[in-house]
Amino acid sequence: MSTLPATGLPPGCVTNVEATSYNARMSAQPVEREDPLDPQRILEELPEGERDNFLARYREALDWAQDPVGWQYLHRTLRLWSMRAQAMKRPGFHEAEEAALNGTGGGMLLEDAIRLYRRSA
Repeated sequence: MSTLPATGLPPGCVTNVEATSYNARMSAQPVEREDPLDPQRILEELPEGERDNFLARYREALDWAQDPVGWQYLHRTLRLWSMRAQAMKRPGFHEAEEAALNGTGGGMLLEDAIRLYRRSA
């Protein structure tokens, strides 16, 4: 077996200098990451007016999740509400949502766009 010239240690061994610099950079504490699907986090991020709606949908999803097949519904509900909470923070969200729900603003129906595309092709 060959040894490292400066240390006399076999290849792959960590020297005290390497270990010290590694330990200085690393912590034994676990990395804390926020779970984007945490219901408490979602509730805190939602505007006051949306919280009752979220809680109603969350409780409905919890009821479904009592059956293993319904777990996916709970997961989907939390994922959608997490994305909605993030989207609601953006400026202009409510105006864009209202325009989409009322059918106002620019654009056209998909069927009309397909017909127009086919005529020009």
